[in-house]
Amino acid sequence: MKRITLLILLATAMIFAVACFRESSPGAKDIERARAAYSKGFYLEAEKDYERYLQVEPQGEFRKEAWNKLSEIAVAIKGDHDRAVVLLEAMYLELGTDKEVAWKIMFQLGDVFAELGNLSKAIESFEKCLVHAADSPERRYKTQLRMARLYRSMGNYDLVSITLENCSDSAIDSDSKARCLYELAQSYSFISSWNQAKKALDSLLKLKGVSEETNALAVFLLADIYENERNYAKTKELLESILTTYPNPKVVESRLASLPYIPPPPVVPAPPAK
Repeated sequence: MKRITLLILLATAMIFAVACFRESSPGAKDIERARAAYSKGFYLEAEKDYERYLQVEPQGEFRKEAWNKLSEIAVAIKGDHDRAVVLLEAMYLELGTDKEVAWKIMFQLGDVFAELGNLSKAIESFEKCLVHAADSPERRYKTQLRMARLYRSMGNYDLVSITLENCSDSAIDSDSKARCLYELAQSYSFISSWNQAKKALDSLLKLKGVSEETNALAVFLLADIYENERNYAKTKELLESILTTYPNPKVVESRLASLPYIPPPPVVPAPPAK
């Protein structure tokens, strides 16, 4: 009985201490109002309260939450990418000592710069991501894929190739490696480097443990290459092999229907029976 009474007293004391802390915290009401407004979809009100919280709580325990919500509102709700840049850069200065948090901030900043069309700044952000992803193959893989796509949009296929080959070499599982090889093959196909594209796809299709969808996408791209080379028989064979596994089977059916007539192979007469 004494033990139960003691536990009740301790619990009461803890609740009282938390209540006192909340009352003494200058931004407590701001963060509570911000959360309530955000949950109801009142994003402008939430934005004001999150901003106030950051102003009045320079050492507040919920600063990371406030920064995240403000950047989310700027990008996803308001589409204000210029403001998002300012927020993310300020957030990086404050929270960038944590590698995982720093990577997430720079990754988002890279995407924001890409949306703004500032590709050099986007690449710069993703280069910082690579530094913060040194101990994480998964984050490194995601960063390299993003960088390769940016290099491709910039027309720098040498850097596309180098980045995706590094991506493939450093991937820790078959599906990640396959994704890098697929992007590499696709990039080679954009510049009509068919042999290089085939080489990348052949490597991909030899991998074990690749998802059915990724495998089907690779076969579809390989069929494109053979069709470009006018090897319609091989194209037909490849397309037929993914009729039930390609994400959109009707696309495969349409491609098969549009192929030129392929004459059947000549029938070789059987040798006369002895």
